[in-house]
Amino acid sequence: MILGDDQSKQLRDYVYNLVSDSVASAKRDAGISQKWLRKQAGADYAGVSSGTFSGWIKSRGLPVHVINGTTLVSKYDIDKFINGNGIITK
Repeated sequence: MILGDDQSKQLRDYVYNLVSDSVASAKRDAGISQKWLRKQAGADYAGVSSGTFSGWIKSRGLPVHVINGTTLVSKYDIDKFINGNGIITK
């Protein structure tokens, strides 16, 4: 099948939009583009147990935000906390 220039452009635009929307949905579903995480997702993001993560919040000062009973923590704050509290080994 041979497409004309207009049809080729329309098909190209359609495929581009379809792929872009699919990638955005996958990122959203995987939590990649989320700035804020619930506590368990924050622990998973940091690679630690939920108990360790809760300890970071209660005893070590990891900032959280509570909205209507839901505890949220930002990825930025998790990264900043880890970078500021760890020991760099070689």
